Amino acid sequence: MGKTSSNSRFNLPGRYAWAVAESVGPLNLLFILLTLPSKLRPAPNHSTSLLTGLPIEHEVLGLLYILHYLNRACITPLFRAPSMSPIHPIVSCLMVLFQYLNSSAIACWLVYSTPNQTTSSPPSLLNPLSVIGTALFALGLTNNIRAESQLFALRRGAAKRKAKSEGRAQVTYDKVYAIPPAEGLFRDILFPHYTWEWVEWMGFWVLGGAWGLGWAWKSPALWFLTNEVCTMLPRAVSGVAWYEGKFGMRAVAGRKGVIPKVL
Repeated sequence: MGKTSSNSRFNLPGRYAWAVAESVGPLNLLFILLTLPSKLRPAPNHSTSLLTGLPIEHEVLGLLYILHYLNRACITPLFRAPSMSPIHPIVSCLMVLFQYLNSSAIACWLVYSTPNQTTSSPPSLLNPLSVIGTALFALGLTNNIRAESQLFALRRGAAKRKAKSEGRAQVTYDKVYAIPPAEGLFRDILFPHYTWEWVEWMGFWVLGGAWGLGWAWKSPALWFLTNEVCTMLPRAVSGVAWYEGKFGMRAVAGRKGVIPKVL
């Protein structure tokens, strides 16, 4: 099994269980954005591209959320990843529950933060904080994809070498692991895809604050970022230990999990 999976006769095919569970978030968010605004009294009536009636800033935030999950729920599991470990139904159900609750919170945040008025001032899409938030989101998403692509390429290479050494024509990826060399995004940490995903959602939070949707504890974007860090950080720490046990201290080369020289 993988670093975070376990053996069970109830396990579901990882690739498809992941895709279905992660798709709940963007589909639920899109449904709420397309149906809830019209139920407000008075309904928001901004001229925007998605015909939700919401200000363009709110629609942009919704589209960024969907963009992230287009990669995470569809492109990565179904097309980019060479394989995915099986997922227990309980884990899959917890993923669905989180996606539903998180997307509902963010979608309602985007809807109910909208003033009930038919006109609005021009969108503040180009203020300095907007530029910073957009840059963080774009940089985080791009480097997250880059890091995962490097991991997938390493695994494909290791699987091909294993098949060749065993004289097999068919290449399989089950129980094939590789440790990334200490270079590029992996020079100082072993899980840069985690770190850059945090940067991505930090940019999302900054955009919400820059566009008047709030910064503090009332911002679902901040709670989402906090949840990401709290759930992924322990996995990174245990992942470093797994790499050390699997490949040895020399291969790990003193690298940390997600924060260079720290953790």
